[in-house]
Amino acid sequence: MGLFGKKEKKIFKEFSKKSVEYLTDINKDTDELLEELQESYSENRFAIPEFMNLIESIKAKISFEESEKLEELSQKIVQIKKCAKKSVSAVAELSRNQRKTTREAIREFNEFVES
Repeated sequence: MGLFGKKEKKIFKEFSKKSVEYLTDINKDTDELLEELQESYSENRFAIPEFMNLIESIKAKISFEESEKLEELSQKIVQIKKCAKKSVSAVAELSRNQRKTTREAIREFNEFVES
């Protein structure tokens, strides 16, 4: 005779089923967010080089002080690009980890319910 009766196993199975549904929904949401971030990043990744080219063409036409301010702004924008790239990478890693956790949880639930 097992540790749990039919009633308890039924409860565990239902809990397992709901947990898998929640984990699957989280995976789907994370994957959708990652896809949106990747698309947005891809669409805008050429903006920085275009902006830098524009700055170079403008520098000769403006004062030294304005040129310095423009250079500072360009450096800030480059930092924003780096931050965006790190964000995309972080969400990609989160998505991979979530899928791995989901697979492990499903396996453990199945082992527990079947025992």
